[in-house]
Amino acid sequence: MRCLTESKLKKVLIVTDVNFWEKSSGHRMRISALITYLAQCVQLTVVSTGPAPANIEMLLGDDFKAEFFVLEKIKYLNSNGYGRRLKTFLKDKKFDTIIIEYIHSSYFLNFLVDDVKLILDAHDIISIRTDEFRRFNYAGALYEMPREAETEIFNVYDNVMILCQPDFDEVTAMLGPGKALLCPHPVQPRRHPAREEVKNIAFIASAYLPNRDAINWFIANCWPSISVKYNVQLSIYGTVCFGLDLHGQQQIACKGFVVDTDRIYEEADIVVNPVRFGAGLKIKNVEALAHGLPLVTTTHGARGIETGINTAFLVANEADDFVQSICAVIEGVKLRKRLNKNAHKFIKDNFSPEKCFEPLMQAINF
Repeated sequence: MRCLTESKLKKVLIVTDVNFWEKSSGHRMRISALITYLAQCVQLTVVSTGPAPANIEMLLGDDFKAEFFVLEKIKYLNSNGYGRRLKTFLKDKKFDTIIIEYIHSSYFLNFLVDDVKLILDAHDIISIRTDEFRRFNYAGALYEMPREAETEIFNVYDNVMILCQPDFDEVTAMLGPGKALLCPHPVQPRRHPAREEVKNIAFIASAYLPNRDAINWFIANCWPSISVKYNVQLSIYGTVCFGLDLHGQQQIACKGFVVDTDRIYEEADIVVNPVRFGAGLKIKNVEALAHGLPLVTTTHGARGIETGINTAFLVANEADDFVQSICAVIEGVKLRKRLNKNAHKFIKDNFSPEKCFEPLMQAINF
């Protein structure tokens, strides 16, 4: 890790409304990974809007080498309420860089001083997500934003962090060169050798709408052809389980949220992610590859990891192709072992914390 000496460490503030300590979804894992990395390289302070558990600052202080502060632990406030509390917190404090999590929290900029470097951790491009949701008849399901408005907000910041190459290219086209920072989600390779027989196919996801759409599509269009042919189980993990209608379905187990994700990957032989729309990098796919699990996803799911297609993982879009790919993995132990080996190399080459966050550190230390 390339960090400055302690006497020269920059002072960095992260402002977020995400309860990242719960780690029950990809975006929470992403923010947690960012905090973990920066806490070793800068003097880091993290301000959360809340609500939050009463002792959360002490607990987080034990887990990370950083200072934590919650603006309101009991109730929700409006943007002016949070903004005023942040302004009070910042009184007599000086930071070199302030990182705002998500574009919807840009209202905090109205309460900041001018002489500080501002970085937006955008995660996704909302105008692209807006178009994708509309394409699948989910207009209005989440907050929407036209490209022109998003570009205008992006331009307020010194830099905009993006998780995948296609989004990096989009932001560069919107803002010109030099402002976008390509900072994917880092993961560490873990060894889970391929077993001789496939017994468990896993889908791991939060209750985010594209995830619910994905697993419902898979169960309706793919699973009957797989379950009738093989003695395998589809295990569904995460908050996506809530509200799923599995009436009449065979060989499916909803296991809910599991704190120890290593246990999930120990149990799984294959990971599927039939996501059809959304935005950004699919963190669940990167994590599956880090564990060496054979992954079958869609072209959309491969966004930002396209260089690993057909070497580190498989891609299919139509139901018949999805079923055919999964059958090939179930029946081919050599294929599973090859995907296992290639997935680890792909992650090692592309998703180490140092490689993912180097552009951010360069911007902070510039």
